[in-house]
Amino acid sequence: MTLRVTTNNENGRGAAPRSFNDWRPLSKEIARMSRPRFNSAAPPPLAAAAMPQAQQPQQAKPQPERVVIPPMVDEKYGRPAEIMALDPARLIAILNDPEASVYAKAKACQRLAVVGEKTAVPALASLLTHPQLAHYARFGLEPIPDPSVDDALRAALPRLQGLLLVGVINSIGRRRDAKAIDALAKLLHHDDRDVAEAAAAALARCRPPL
Repeated sequence: MTLRVTTNNENGRGAAPRSFNDWRPLSKEIARMSRPRFNSAAPPPLAAAAMPQAQQPQQAKPQPERVVIPPMVDEKYGRPAEIMALDPARLIAILNDPEASVYAKAKACQRLAVVGEKTAVPALASLLTHPQLAHYARFGLEPIPDPSVDDALRAALPRLQGLLLVGVINSIGRRRDAKAIDALAKLLHHDDRDVAEAAAAALARCRPPL
């Protein structure tokens, strides 16, 4: 069955299509003309936006300037290797030298931890109250196999507070000084919680096993 379309042709125009088959060429032409037209030399706007940025040239990131730190050199005692090469007597002399720098005394303490003997104990013990050198002094004292070290650590307990006291308590615990048990027990109820906890830990090491 074919559907017929009739129109008036009163103005002298061409005859209108009479069936759907006659409309097909006109429909194709309308569809072709309604398509968006793009310049073939440039990609469509959406395509340009979808282009990966990796294709864009990347600028080189500025590299941070390298800073070369010169080795520490003590004005009086020289480089670290020179201080560490000194004999125990010279190292003790550095600790007793009021003009020696903190750096030189710290290196002397580190070396005395290896070569120090009983003769180094008084000089090292004198630094247990020093805010900067107390740690180095204990580092030098702990390995010395002489009971005078334990005597010096116990004697320092009443003269110290805060972290310096905690440090000496820890050193006593590492050396397992049984003679310090009574002094440590008194510190279990210290107002400073860090001191009380350090005393408890040291007691656990110093007490003989059950």
